[in-house]
Amino acid sequence: MARDRDPLVSVCIPTWNRERLLAGAIDSVLSQSFGDFEVIVSDNASSDGTGELVLACRDGRVRYLRNETNVGAPANWIKAASAARGRYFMIIGDDDLLAPSFLETLVRPLESDPNIVVSFCDHWVIDGSGSVQQESSDRYSRSYGRARLRPGWHDPFLDLALHDQAFLTSAALIRLDRARSLGALDLRAGKVLDYYLFAVLSLYPGAAYYIPERLASYRVHTASGSSLYQADLWRDMAWVCENLVGRVPGARHARRLRTRWARAVTGEGAALLRRGDRRGALRSFGHAVRMAPLAPRPWIGLAVASTIGRWPPL
Repeated sequence: MARDRDPLVSVCIPTWNRERLLAGAIDSVLSQSFGDFEVIVSDNASSDGTGELVLACRDGRVRYLRNETNVGAPANWIKAASAARGRYFMIIGDDDLLAPSFLETLVRPLESDPNIVVSFCDHWVIDGSGSVQQESSDRYSRSYGRARLRPGWHDPFLDLALHDQAFLTSAALIRLDRARSLGALDLRAGKVLDYYLFAVLSLYPGAAYYIPERLASYRVHTASGSSLYQADLWRDMAWVCENLVGRVPGARHARRLRTRWARAVTGEGAALLRRGDRRGALRSFGHAVRMAPLAPRPWIGLAVASTIGRWPPL
């Protein structure tokens, strides 16, 4: 049945071949205590039963989009968000879960204050079977600055976005018109599109509102750390840092971004060396040395690439 007006919230779920876990993500949205939303499932040319699963859903709030070919995860994220019609939107992982009160709780501050551009909460870490990992959850909260973060209003929130990386897309609700007008969803950010999204939002007037409850569950698989060895991930982070470094206010933020930029180029070099691209690794390490001549990691990488010619096993 067609809606007579746009929903207040758009929940975007980009997916690819995740039929087994996708049903849980969709069900967790449909089970919300707050009902004024749409669910946009953007299928990146899955070869499993994803399409049949979504089309079998009889809830009129669920919309199904399918790419004819796999366009890559970042482009699929942007496609899902581009289809959003709500005042607020979020991008939830196709294997993540929301608590029933998630939308009701996070919508409230956005509706009460137009100066708030993002409302966010803490989250659980769950394993492949859905079991809560208490120790990992606590570690994530500490590592990303949420364990010590005071509840409520944060303005500005540059430190939270740029350095603490306190935001998780599956645990945040964003003002859609602000994200679109600022170009915060840029395909060039690639695999770190989520980091870029919140970083751009933090550069402009507006506040973030923190709710210190774990109202989402972020699934961590045994192989999830493998992305750290992908050269393109580090290359994407280098582009993001280069894009942001001239836009951030104050020398402190710029200095820290340059340090992150040099680390990203070093990470790219290590990833290239692991896959046998010695020439590419030397180029990346050399670039990192010029960017951060006092940092030891680029020099170590340059020495390893020049002598051993391969990255030592970890």
